[in-house]
Amino acid sequence: MNLLMRRAALGDLAALDKVMQVISNGPADPAKAGPLVEKLAAAEDKYLLVAVDQDTDTLCGSLLGVVFEDICGDCRPILLVENVAVLPDYQGKGVGRAMFREIGLWAKEKDCHYAILVSGMQRLGAHRFYHALGYQEVKGFKKYRLGE
Repeated sequence: MNLLMRRAALGDLAALDKVMQVISNGPADPAKAGPLVEKLAAAEDKYLLVAVDQDTDTLCGSLLGVVFEDICGDCRPILLVENVAVLPDYQGKGVGRAMFREIGLWAKEKDCHYAILVSGMQRLGAHRFYHALGYQEVKGFKKYRLGE
């Protein structure tokens, strides 16, 4: 398989939504997702990465990397990785590993100190994959009803 790693573009919206449905409960609202993809494509501190199988022209994976500042220690930025998804037919074929390599190189260019990611509790296969990449499991918290 000949993989291309690149930033997502507006023309990727339908294929990207198909990939995101691997980790979500339904399709995204194109009226919201379209402008967001355009905004992310122009952002210097965000990287909406897509993996494309060039042999079949299939957008087969995606992740979002966000670099944010840290005021602790030597004040180097941190990489947040979110929305990691690979189409089922492409899982176990190196797509995820290639995406993490690409986002890691980007984070290194940004002088990031370390990376963090969040994964659903039920995604045990993904957790094994993250461990294989060198990620360590730590405790985290999530809140959806903000301001309460």
